[in-house]
Amino acid sequence: MKTTEREVVLEGPDHFLDTVYETIEGHVRRTGEEYGQVITGVGTAEVGDVDHETESVLPVYVPATVDPEEALELIELALDRVADEHNMGLARQSVQVTFEDTEREE
Repeated sequence: MKTTEREVVLEGPDHFLDTVYETIEGHVRRTGEEYGQVITGVGTAEVGDVDHETESVLPVYVPATVDPEEALELIELALDRVADEHNMGLARQSVQVTFEDTEREE
């Protein structure tokens, strides 16, 4: 079954986005369910060498059928959850969440 997804871009500190990638990827792979009720997957990210001083971009995907405002709100809550679980509140504050204009089919 094909589903259309929208890409949401997270921009922020490498070390936090690395943790977000690992958390979401592990959850989706292990359970087969969305993370934070809306995130269906994450894009390619370099895991391993992360620098606390640099920023990077991490794409995450949400179903295109979800209202964009609701999707952004749920993504923000998911990021708060990751930050709380890993004691990364300060790094979380620096993350910007924006929709890409493209959609993809899976």
